[in-house]
Amino acid sequence: MQYRVDVRLAVPAERAWAQLADLSAWPAWTPTVESLDSATPRPQVGTAVTIKQPGRKPAHYVIDVVEDGRRFRWGSDRGGVRQAADHVVEPDSAVACTVTLTFTMTGPLGRILGLLGAAKIRGMVDTEARALTAVVQPQSTDT
Repeated sequence: MQYRVDVRLAVPAERAWAQLADLSAWPAWTPTVESLDSATPRPQVGTAVTIKQPGRKPAHYVIDVVEDGRRFRWGSDRGGVRQAADHVVEPDSAVACTVTLTFTMTGPLGRILGLLGAAKIRGMVDTEARALTAVVQPQSTDT
């Protein structure tokens, strides 16, 4: 099971990356994260991360991929299921970028659990994409 959202933002890639890479700020900008505990303030390979999401028990992940300024992924292996959330920032120009958010479930039970939880997973990834857009690209209030 894989779900992917591409978000085009009218901000430099560095701005989008700074928001995504500030791990401690996640609960402040996305309603999909109630708390996030990490031993490091920014993504580093091998860092353990505990994420509490609404209506779910805390989940334990390990950051297994980091391309500084561009990408990080956290994943977890539990009970025959591998879950991974990938966050990729690609510059489109000096003042715009595309952020790709991808959630995957693999393993012996990944397909079944992914199908059962597909609507919830899509909703959370879509909400995260909207929240990221709102925080890095706020609408002007000028009249």
